[in-house]
Amino acid sequence: MNAKEIIERIKNKKDLDNEWFDIRDEILDFLSKNPSEEEKNLFVPLGYLEMVNMMCDGIKEIKNK
Repeated sequence: MNAKEIIERIKNKKDLDNEWFDIRDEILDFLSKNPSEEEKNLFVPLGYLEMVNMMCDGIKEIKNK
């Protein structure tokens, strides 16, 4: 999956479910493949990865209540 496909998936994601964890894993996998600086900057720092991590943290909080 490329950066644009991952971002489109994030933008179209409406449900608060475990798919967020899959998206996070896909981003981390994407970043491990040494993308260009331009693509990397879409996710880190303070990019889409931070937003996805916040969604995952929120889901964990909800499940722990």
